[in-house]
Amino acid sequence: MMMFSKKRYSLFGYFSAFALLLLFLSSSCSSISRFNQPPKKVLFIGNSYTDFNEGLDYQLLKFAPNSNAERISPGGYTLQNHWEDANTLQTIRTGEWDVVILQEQSQTPVTNYKAFAEYTQKLNEEIKATGAETILFMTWERPDSIQYGVTTSQLANNYTFLSQQLGIKVAPVGLAFANALRERPALVLYSEDGHPTLQGTYLAAAVFYGIIYDQSPVGINYNAGMSDEEVLFLQNIAANTLGK
Repeated sequence: MMMFSKKRYSLFGYFSAFALLLLFLSSSCSSISRFNQPPKKVLFIGNSYTDFNEGLDYQLLKFAPNSNAERISPGGYTLQNHWEDANTLQTIRTGEWDVVILQEQSQTPVTNYKAFAEYTQKLNEEIKATGAETILFMTWERPDSIQYGVTTSQLANNYTFLSQQLGIKVAPVGLAFANALRERPALVLYSEDGHPTLQGTYLAAAVFYGIIYDQSPVGINYNAGMSDEEVLFLQNIAANTLGK
């Protein structure tokens, strides 16, 4: 009886060790796939919404440090301004980008949809010609422009419609903001004129991480000086908005 019992214990020990090894390898592979993504070159084209809080390029690299990201973001710029700016076009054509993000001036998609659509299409053609992918940056509701129709729902409708017309992706940052504020109304993501706080830029970067790398941002070890609880909340909002 004692010998049989000892043999059972030994076999159990082997199986336990093997199971732990498989769990470790599985966890390691998951970690590699989630946090060591293939490097990408990403260009953000926008204005101060992209530029605030050290820039979305800077924040994205905190999520994906093995990539390369840059921005062209003069204050107040529209996509028409970028189309007419030789520096923007030269940067698109010569940067060998994998992804180019287009952020329109925050009111234009609602107040001048025709211009929004026209210059998004023109810039998208330039981007496609280089082999890069275009992603639209859906911005958020502006408190000082609600009377002009610059609301979450109208922005979402116009960005989604145009993205479908052009066959390109849209990063639903504005929807992520709305989802976060629905759960935490006291959270401050932007100022009266819409410029993002650090929390707002962090949430936007988490959304871009999710859509560019097709992975959930939950668990990324970067807190931007915020509490772990707040960071996890923002990461989960981004993931849930993207359905990840």
